[in-house]
Amino acid sequence: STPENGPKNDDERRCWRTARTSHRLWGMHAPVALTRSGPVIGTLLPADESHSADVARFRGIPFAQSIAGANRFRAPQREHAWTEARDCNAWGDICPQVASAMEKMLGSSKIAAGDDCLNLNVWTPAADDARRPVMVWIHGGAYVTGTGATPWYDGQRFASNHDVVVVTLNYRLGALGYLDLTRLVPGAADAITPNCGLLDQIAALEWTQECISAFGGDPSNVTVFGESAGAMSVGALFGAPGAAGLFHRAILQSGAAANISSPAKADRTATLFLKALDLAPTVESVSSLATLNIDAIIQASGAADSAISGGGLGWQPTTATSSLPHHPLDVVAAGGRAGIDVLFGTTREEMRLFTAFDPSIASLDHDRIVARLSQSFDEARARSVADGYATDAPDRAAAETWVEIATDQVFRWPANQLASALSTGRANSLWAYEFTYQSPAFGGVLGACHALEIPFVFDNLHQRGVEMFTGSNPERQGIADILHHAWASFARHGNPNIVASPKAPEWFAWTPTERPTFTIGVNAEMVNDPRGEALRRWPQ
Repeated sequence: STPENGPKNDDERRCWRTARTSHRLWGMHAPVALTRSGPVIGTLLPADESHSADVARFRGIPFAQSIAGANRFRAPQREHAWTEARDCNAWGDICPQVASAMEKMLGSSKIAAGDDCLNLNVWTPAADDARRPVMVWIHGGAYVTGTGATPWYDGQRFASNHDVVVVTLNYRLGALGYLDLTRLVPGAADAITPNCGLLDQIAALEWTQECISAFGGDPSNVTVFGESAGAMSVGALFGAPGAAGLFHRAILQSGAAANISSPAKADRTATLFLKALDLAPTVESVSSLATLNIDAIIQASGAADSAISGGGLGWQPTTATSSLPHHPLDVVAAGGRAGIDVLFGTTREEMRLFTAFDPSIASLDHDRIVARLSQSFDEARARSVADGYATDAPDRAAAETWVEIATDQVFRWPANQLASALSTGRANSLWAYEFTYQSPAFGGVLGACHALEIPFVFDNLHQRGVEMFTGSNPERQGIADILHHAWASFARHGNPNIVASPKAPEWFAWTPTERPTFTIGVNAEMVNDPRGEALRRWPQ
């Protein structure tokens, strides 16, 4: 810089000081960006044989204050400002959570959990003013585990291959994120805010709107995407008034808008949580939660989640609250998210991830399937559904029939319900997919299971644990090329076809009559209304 184009105000002078500091401590090419709360310094990831361009990575940027003390169960508070350059070269804390075998496989189990968990990570081709499309990833984990720091979610290839900015975030999980005591304990609202996890996600999207232009992103072109509970979170954001205008496109992988607790279910979960802590539902007990040992909170959170009868998730967003006053399906059907482009889908055999190593599955028969379905529906409906699936494939083992039924009930049916509501509510465009690649891992028992598509979407087949999950078939990279291109194309244009995907057929937009679905495995093709007869058995 020269005196003619030198700093004009305090912010610019702070940037100059930051740049000098970064050059001295991290080298001449350390990327620097100025957020709403202060300057941050990241890492330059140079191009190599697998990345065609340099990528700047920033990790552990706070988008809200610590959740320690009084903030533990309250809505996220804006992060404190800083004046000196903040080193953002290491992962921030992840949300305290129950240990998960899946997270160990995903490679994120060694990152410390702690109160400073409301942070996010950014990958960008450059911290400039290029206004690139922005992709904000919300991780899955049944609302009780997970982190945006998982290696499978590394955004480097999206940034390098497709000139987009990727953001991954952490949000509060389990009781920390979804405890609601406002009805059980009058006066609890002073200490407990319902849906803190959802509010954390909204806070991260607000940070993105305010700050992402400093990282070369376009705040007017934000795609929010996620898998499992991450996709369910996207579905919940459709109904959250605070999320209006914060994103413009959405991708939902193996999740929709069905996982919303009624006030009655939220009260049952909260009661089980207090019981696990041996606490009465009193104002004094609620006040004590802010200072209770965090390990006790997490253990009680897990106990309540496991004790929920009838299956399903114990911790999830609750409706009839200020942050989610109406069910998201009602909001989108009434046009509450008109104009948003949506891409959605499932894997072909979602439930295999949960049944593959469950010994009780081997003892299933038709009557036991009816009994399982009766936990969700009356017996007549349960028997009608079970009979229909048995008729579809009379020679199929009961365990295989259950995988088909549970995949449809938990994933495919809710996805189609959401798509129908979005279509009624004038979504801009809708695109459906089904991931059909069969993993040969563990002798093939996983099939096309839940979460299998994630490393293909991010083109992260090289990351830790992926080959153990997907196998090492040489066809994998071709599948990743198609999905990776399509997701980036959708984020940029609202259409997965615009960026030419190698070896991919034309992808047709979803309509409620023909329901065209892009099926992708070793081969890719368009299929109208795949197994639609089975879905029509479910109550509408």
